[in-house]
Amino acid sequence: MTQPGQNSAIAMQLYDAFLAGDIEAIYALLDPRIEWELVGSKEVPHFGLYRGLDEVKRFFAIIADINRIESFEVLSCTETEKGAYVECRERGHFEGHPGRFDLRSCQLLEIEDGRIVRFRIYQDTAQMVDAWRS
Repeated sequence: MTQPGQNSAIAMQLYDAFLAGDIEAIYALLDPRIEWELVGSKEVPHFGLYRGLDEVKRFFAIIADINRIESFEVLSCTETEKGAYVECRERGHFEGHPGRFDLRSCQLLEIEDGRIVRFRIYQDTAQMVDAWRS
């Protein structure tokens, strides 16, 4: 049983690590059976479902190559019984593509025994596809 606020604290540790560029701290928060998913068109290379730490590491390698994030902010973090719901705003572009994106996303984290077991992002996928195609 988690203590009140524990899930949102773990979620915020993930975002703090992301903003600091501390990839190892991100991996330390993930359960080995992690399911990490960006819901959207397979046309954008990093969209899809990644299972396990090795696959999540592959995801981060892909975004390191193509994503150019100019700003990222956490707008809200809401504790849930199974984890946390996080609303974010992200601005940027893809390497080699002039199109830009400026979008909000809904990020759902499921947490068990202090580790993130599922991470799923819902965002304006049409805007991301348009930026990728440009």
